[in-house]
Amino acid sequence: QHLATWWSLYQTKYYRLLLEEQTERAAMISTAKSNLLKVILSHRSNRFFSLPSFKKGEFRIPSHNSNKVCTPDDAVSLISANDTICVSGFVGQGSPDLLLKALADRYERECNEGVHEGGLKDLTVLFGGGPGDWDSRGLNYLAKIPSGNNINEQSTAAAKSMIKRAIGGHYGQVPLLGNLATSNQIEAWTLPMGSISRMIRAQATHSPGHITTVGLGTYVDPTPGIGVGGAANELALASPLHQELVTKISIGFGPTADAMKADYLMYKALPIQVAIIRATTADSSGNLSFEHESLLCDQRIIAAAAANSGGVVLAQVKRICETGSLPSRAVGVPGAMVDCVCVVDESEHDVYHPMSYTKRSDPVLYGKIRSPVEDVPKMQLNERKIIARRASFALKPGKVINLGIGLPEGIASVAGEEGQLQYVTLTTEPGVFGGLPASGKEFGPSSNADALVEMNEMFDFYDGGGLDMCFLGAAQISPQGDVNVSRMSAEKLIGPGGFIDISQSTRNISFLCTFTAKGLDIDCDGAEGKIKILKEGKIKKFVNQVYERTFSGEEAVRRGQQVYYVTERAVFRRTASHDVIELIEIAPGVDLQKDILDQMEFEPIISPNLKQMDERIFRHEKMEIELFGSLKDRVTYHEGDHVIFIDLTGISLASEDEVRWLGRSLDLILHPITKERGPVDAIVNYDGFDCKSGLEEAYADAVEALSSRHYKSVKRYSFNAFRRAKLKTMASVEALNAKSLFREWDEDNTGSLSPLQLRAGVREHFGIRLKQAELDTLCKDGVTLRNFTDILLEVMSKFE
Repeated sequence: QHLATWWSLYQTKYYRLLLEEQTERAAMISTAKSNLLKVILSHRSNRFFSLPSFKKGEFRIPSHNSNKVCTPDDAVSLISANDTICVSGFVGQGSPDLLLKALADRYERECNEGVHEGGLKDLTVLFGGGPGDWDSRGLNYLAKIPSGNNINEQSTAAAKSMIKRAIGGHYGQVPLLGNLATSNQIEAWTLPMGSISRMIRAQATHSPGHITTVGLGTYVDPTPGIGVGGAANELALASPLHQELVTKISIGFGPTADAMKADYLMYKALPIQVAIIRATTADSSGNLSFEHESLLCDQRIIAAAAANSGGVVLAQVKRICETGSLPSRAVGVPGAMVDCVCVVDESEHDVYHPMSYTKRSDPVLYGKIRSPVEDVPKMQLNERKIIARRASFALKPGKVINLGIGLPEGIASVAGEEGQLQYVTLTTEPGVFGGLPASGKEFGPSSNADALVEMNEMFDFYDGGGLDMCFLGAAQISPQGDVNVSRMSAEKLIGPGGFIDISQSTRNISFLCTFTAKGLDIDCDGAEGKIKILKEGKIKKFVNQVYERTFSGEEAVRRGQQVYYVTERAVFRRTASHDVIELIEIAPGVDLQKDILDQMEFEPIISPNLKQMDERIFRHEKMEIELFGSLKDRVTYHEGDHVIFIDLTGISLASEDEVRWLGRSLDLILHPITKERGPVDAIVNYDGFDCKSGLEEAYADAVEALSSRHYKSVKRYSFNAFRRAKLKTMASVEALNAKSLFREWDEDNTGSLSPLQLRAGVREHFGIRLKQAELDTLCKDGVTLRNFTDILLEVMSKFE
C-alpha cells in the first residue's frame, strides 16, 4: 500500500504537469514512475506485499487507499534541483521544522555520499515572515553548510549550499540565510512582506504578478537613482531574474487614460514547485486544521500556488485523525491541495512543533481561552516610556492601529495605564485584530484577540487604507524625512518586513526612536517634569543619508501623509512646506543647541511656533489624557431637520452619581432646544458605552426621563453607522461648513488637497471609504477651496 500510494501520487503529478505544459518536469516524474514500477515488480512475490495484479500493463490502485501520511524523508525526496520552495511561518511562530530539518539532512547525506548531479542544488526559497529562531532552526536549517569525512572536493566546490537564491521579507531571525546573502554566496532580495504574500496569491491564480504602489520611492523601486529593485547583493543585481522580479509600470484609467496615468510596481508571480506548510491536525486525506497555531501564515494560498504550479504540498502536523472527522468549517487547507502529511511524534513536539520558539503552547495566543488579566504591565519611567507617552497623544477612540516591534510596543502599555486601550483596535500584520500584541521574539499573535485572518487578507486591508494610524520604529532618519529600518550595513541583512506596506498605506504615521543609540543615558526623576541628558549614545540617528531608504519622505508628501518623528527629547514632522524635517517640540530641561542640533548631522527647520513637550510625559503620575473631551462637545444639533446627535462613545458609568450626572448634563443641553421647538429626533452612538452591573434600573429611569421631556424618537447606532446617519441628515453644505473643513484637511497650508488627504478627511468626518476609482474622479481637476464644495456635494449624494 505504501508503494501504491507513491504510484498514485506520481500519476497525479504527471498528468497535472502535462496540463501545465511543464514537459521537462513531467519527464522527471515519468522517470520516477518507471523506477517505482521496477521496485513494485521486484517485490510482487514478497509475502509481505498484497498488491493487485497487472492487466494490460496497468497497475490498479486499491480504491480504499487515500492515505497521504508519510515520513519526512519520503516527503522531501520529492524535491528536485532548481525547485522553488515556499515556506509558511512568521518570525518565531509556526515553523515546519521537521520537514526543514529533513530537507537539510537529505542534502548533507547527498554531500557525504558525493551526490551532486541529480541531487539537491540551486533551490529558490520564497518566504514572507521567514520563520527562524535567530540561531540555527527554521529556515536556518536550509542555509547550513554540510560537513563530513566523505564530502569530496568536487562536490564541496560545486555546491556549498543547496540554496541558489532567497526572496524574503525579513531575514533578522534567519541569520545563517542572511550570511549567505551578505557573503554573496546566493542571490538575495528583500521585498515588502505584504507584496510577497500577494505575489504568492497571484501565482495561485496564474496572474502575472501583484500590482501596487507599495515600494515606490524606496530601495525596492527599480528606477535608477531611487532604488535597486530590492536586490540585496551583487549576485542578485547580475541575475537574469532581477530585471523581471520588480518592474515599474504606468497604468491609465478611463477615457483620458493617457492623461490619468499613474506609476505602480509589479511584483512578479513565481511558479512554486514545493510548498512546505504547517498545521495542527490532519486527516489521512490531507485536510488540515489550525486550532493550535497562533497565526494563519498564508498556508492556504501557498498550497494553492504550489498545486496550481504542478508542484507538491508537504504539510507538517502534530496529530492525525480519521478521515471525515474534521468539521468542514474547521478545515483551513483542503486535502485536495495536499500531497504529503508528516506527523511529528509527540515526544518531539517541543523540538519540531512548538507553537513558537519561545512557547511550547499558549491557548490564550491561539484563541482557545481568554486571559483574565486585563492590565498591561506598567513601564518604568525611562526613555522608552517617554517616547511611548508622547506618541500616545495621537490615539483617538475607534481607531484601527498598527504597532511595530520594539519601541512602539510601549504604546500598548501606556494606553493600558491611561485607560485608552479598550477604545482602540490594535492589529498586527500577520492577521490579528484586537487584543494585546505579544512583544519581543513572540511578536505576531495577540492575547485575547478579537479576530484572526490570513496575512494576505490583512495586507489587503492595510493597503486599502484600513489603518487609521501606525507607530513604527526608525534606525536612521535623513533631512528629507527618509527612514531606514531594513539594513544598517553591508555585513548584516534584515529586510523591511511589513514596514513598507504599512508606512505607505497609512495616513497618520509616527516613527519612534531614541535620539542617539548605544550608550545613551538620561536622568528623569519623575518629580520635576523634565529630562537631562547624562551621556550621549555613540550612534547618531539623524544622518545626512540613510544606508537604505525603507520610507521616503518625498513620497509621503506626494501621498499627503501626516508624518511625525518622536524621540525622548524632541518631535519633528515632514510636510510639503519644507524639504527638510521641521522641529516642532522640545523637551523641558533640554538644550536646543547642545542636546539636539549638535547631535544631528544636518540642520532641521526650527518651527517659529516651537513648543515644549507636555510636562506630564516626564512625571511618574498618570498623564490623565482627555481621550473623549466634554459631553457638550459630543452633542450636535441640526436645526434644519430638528435632529440631535449624541455621541456616548467610550463613556462608562460606574455609580449612581455618574448616571445622575449624565442625565442632568443631557437635560441641561437639550432644554433650550426643546423649549423653543419641541421634542427632537435623537440619534445616539452607544459604541463602547458601558453601564456597570446593578445600575441598569437607574440608567433606564434616566433615559425615560429624558425621553418624556425631550425626545420625539430615538435611534441607536454603533460608531460608523452613527457618523453615516449624521452625514445623511446634513443635507446642506452650509451645515458642513466647507471652508472650515477644507482648512482642517489642508494641514500643510498648500491651498490644495492631495487624494490621500481627501480620502482620509472624508473617512474621518463622514465614515465613508472612497474607492480608488471614485477618488480619481473626484480629484481629476485637483481639489482646491474653489471646487471643494462641489466635491462635498458629490460625496454626500451617495446618501440621498
